[in-house]
Amino acid sequence: MEDNSTAQPVKTHSVQYLKRINTVLDYLDENYASSLNLQQLAEVANFSSFHFHRIFKGITGESLNKYIQRIRLEKAAHRLKYDLNESITNIAIDCGFSSSAAFAKTFKQYFNMSASQWRSGGHSLDSKNRQTLSNSGQDCTISPMYIDQISLQYTWDISMKNINQATVTVKQLEPCTVAYIRHIGPFIGESQTWRRLFDKLTHWVASRGLLKCPGSQFYTVFRDQIEITDFAKFKADVCVSVDAGTKAEGEVGVTTLAGGKYAVALFEIDAQQYEQAWGLIYSHWLPGSGYQPDQGCCFEKYLNDFRSHPQQKHIIEIYIPIKPL
Repeated sequence: MEDNSTAQPVKTHSVQYLKRINTVLDYLDENYASSLNLQQLAEVANFSSFHFHRIFKGITGESLNKYIQRIRLEKAAHRLKYDLNESITNIAIDCGFSSSAAFAKTFKQYFNMSASQWRSGGHSLDSKNRQTLSNSGQDCTISPMYIDQISLQYTWDISMKNINQATVTVKQLEPCTVAYIRHIGPFIGESQTWRRLFDKLTHWVASRGLLKCPGSQFYTVFRDQIEITDFAKFKADVCVSVDAGTKAEGEVGVTTLAGGKYAVALFEIDAQQYEQAWGLIYSHWLPGSGYQPDQGCCFEKYLNDFRSHPQQKHIIEIYIPIKPL
């Protein structure tokens, strides 16, 4: 009889490797503009530097250097689009490029246009996913900004064809600890994949006595920019709030949703209206709000189980980090 007592299941290896590489991806998301080297990142992953480069490429599909360069370019592209008062050179340096010349050459190779062309409107012609979040053709009315008498926060009401009235509020959020499972790849229309990931994460949280009913909050955090990052490389995390100090395990990571100032838009929508809801904020509310998107991740927060809603509606909040123009 063959002895398999020392054999390790392949799945165990893959989950452990995924956990370590996710730790590196989280580290790079916070430190992409810093001076980075192979040895430093290998230590973050707890791999030897000799093997780390190949393991990283095997799991992410990109070499370490190409991944870092892409993240820096995409962060810069986002700032060029929205941070119009900052010079291209300052954005390049802030995003980790050694010089404006190096940035200009690399940017043009990646986006097929110069940074100035991108800033002046080229971004609308070159979506990596050949789609737009704009719904400018839809009928929409937005109330003037007012102060909510209960929360004393800035609030706008929005009415739009095919979407029930939405409310946008500017809020100052505290950091929140979450457990997450990361998905890399396309996600629009992948409702079954999302349900499977949330079921797996909820089971993990509940089995450790961390699920609170009521109390636990459910999110999807978008780690990349939908109009900039190729869907094949797009990172999104399904998340559940947990107590501070919770330890990561296997493919489940633990991180913190950053605090700060956010535009928070409340919607009651059908399953196919998520993209329209996001477009409503970017194309209609944001331009007249006096704010611009800030660095940081956008996310969705889920406020109900749509299956218990009389019209199967999804009640959600969309969070966008913002700063004054």
